Amino acid sequence: MQEVLSSKKRMAYIVDDICQDLVLKPRLSGARGTAMLVASSIYDACRYFEFFQSTSFKHQCAVITSYNAQGDDVSKEDTGEQTETQATFVNRIYREIDEYRIHHPNLTQGVEYEEEAKRLFKEQPSKMKLLIVVDKLLTGFDAPSCTYLYIDKSMQDHGLFQAICRTNRLDGEDKTYGYIVDYKDLFSKVNDAIEVYSQELARAHRGRYGCSDHP
Repeated sequence: MQEVLSSKKRMAYIVDDICQDLVLKPRLSGARGTAMLVASSIYDACRYFEFFQSTSFKHQCAVITSYNAQGDDVSKEDTGEQTETQATFVNRIYREIDEYRIHHPNLTQGVEYEEEAKRLFKEQPSKMKLLIVVDKLLTGFDAPSCTYLYIDKSMQDHGLFQAICRTNRLDGEDKTYGYIVDYKDLFSKVNDAIEVYSQELARAHRGRYGCSDHP
């Protein structure tokens, strides 16, 4: 199943689908809209990043994960099936990102690459249209420009609800709501996610004001 879901043909289709949106959708094709693609693993995120390097959006796309080339590959995120080939591939992609920094003096460290990508995403959407992530930025990242969220990762409950909320910030008259594009058939879980989150809010409210569960 992992091989099927990560097949080159399938991923190429998704990249083509997103590129069409970036060209055709009113807000994305303008200077104010951005999108995020949630990949299922660091390996898949890097594969998507490589695909986008063959498109016209290669300079408007960044990958942001917890990968640490100096450590044990990653922290907190799943790299997918652990094989030397996958680990080597991820390392190569990040070496290419390092080479990009060499030619851009303001991006000399890994954290600066990510911070600059996030800054452009929020402040200059026309220069950073797409962020490819796994777990990072799915909670607490506030970017009103984010209009589309493409999900290619199995998610549920609180994590799913937090992710789809990345698109809920209003941003002028041309954005009254965000769009969720689901490549993993997750919408059957959305109602459950909203219910779980609502229950958490209700418990927090009761605790704050000293309310009980009884009428």
